[in-house]
Amino acid sequence: MIRSRGFVKTMPSDALVGTSVQDDTGIEYVLGAVIGKPGAQGVVYRVTGHPNLAIKLLTRSSELNRLEAVRRLPLEGLQLAAPLSLIRFGGSGYLMPLASDMTPLAEPYLPREFGSRETSSINWYQNTGGLRRRLAIAANVAQCLAGLHERGLAYVDLNPNNVMVSDDLNRTETWLIDTDNLTSRSNPDPDSDILGFPGYVAPERIIKKAPPSTLADAYSLAVMVFRLLTLCHPLEGTAAELLDGNSAKAAIGRGELAYVADPADESNQLLPLSLSGKLFEVVVSGAMKKLLLKTFSGGRLDPVQRPGTAKWRDVLWHALDNVVDCANNCGLTYYRLSTTCPSCGSKTPPVNLSSVFPEWGESEWDGVGPPARRTFVLSSQNATTVEGRHLWGSYDSKDPLLTFKPAKHGFALDVSDLVTAKDAQGRLIDSIPHPKLRKEYRIHVSSSDRPTRILRITALEVQ
Repeated sequence: MIRSRGFVKTMPSDALVGTSVQDDTGIEYVLGAVIGKPGAQGVVYRVTGHPNLAIKLLTRSSELNRLEAVRRLPLEGLQLAAPLSLIRFGGSGYLMPLASDMTPLAEPYLPREFGSRETSSINWYQNTGGLRRRLAIAANVAQCLAGLHERGLAYVDLNPNNVMVSDDLNRTETWLIDTDNLTSRSNPDPDSDILGFPGYVAPERIIKKAPPSTLADAYSLAVMVFRLLTLCHPLEGTAAELLDGNSAKAAIGRGELAYVADPADESNQLLPLSLSGKLFEVVVSGAMKKLLLKTFSGGRLDPVQRPGTAKWRDVLWHALDNVVDCANNCGLTYYRLSTTCPSCGSKTPPVNLSSVFPEWGESEWDGVGPPARRTFVLSSQNATTVEGRHLWGSYDSKDPLLTFKPAKHGFALDVSDLVTAKDAQGRLIDSIPHPKLRKEYRIHVSSSDRPTRILRITALEVQ
């Protein structure tokens, strides 16, 4: 954690395990194990006997005033561990919701900085969730930030220690903690001296001591996405390798080094034979490359050139929707447009693909049709859910509207009460046949308060 002034001694953490604190409603809690690493602002603890709660004890009791304001912010519907009550006796801090089976993102995913160096092969990458899980976590973070920004709030200190993810590699539950720094972008806290976490904080906050902003959050998000996918910082290339460790970190923090994939400045490129160099070509989609270039080329020192978090949210979810599993069961997940598995080289079989279109008259499907709004893969192994974001670009709910379940003769279809699903003849359906090459199956999805959408489903051969 970087503060703009002063040094705050990190409070003892393990010594407080087992001690009692009391919140402002009079309820007493016993501090359990420490979560993650103690920070400059305080320490997060599990709560004994309450597996879905956590407590953060603050280094400075004066920050309780900020928490009083945070409790009044409109945070409903966000995956954010907002204060439930304030701890005033036995310590100063707050109680927050947090599932027991979650761990900081830093620990399982970024070992080059936070743990052992076990990233020399693709096996470690696959065994920690591969591309699919990393994209899901990144998309969840982007969606939470975008929701904050739509409410006029900045998160301020996005870093892997503040992102909690499910222990289970088959789940992608993601929450942001450390909400005590939330601030209004139109009225930032003048007493706040929190800049952010080294390597993630936007350069203007270090160089110019600029106030928190949504575009500074967007910079931190882009760093996290790049590191999560490629295992290195977007400014950590050959030029950084020539500097000693502290000088490299300082230059990266101030944005003095070129982006590692900037075609106009090759002074700091990724080593092509490094794991990060190989991963970049496989796991960063074309749309993501455009956002990264805007963020770390022109936007590195000019915040107004950066894409916002809502754009990142859209691009990350769409990337996730177009990931497939290796047909040879080697364990790798990769983008559907790759003709072969990047790990074992096995050929990518035809992909069951759904494209979402606006409703047009059937005669207008002949020849060149209207542009698709979104595409997504129908998995042959697992259920595929269709949400509001697929049909209308809506992120107000993650509840599935349609669920495609692999079945013997195609896909069984579960339909939410909020929509109806009909075939091209107008008949209600609860299943579809196996998609075929060069043939389409169309589903008309209607809602009482949304435009009708048409899913065109086909088997697509990768060429």
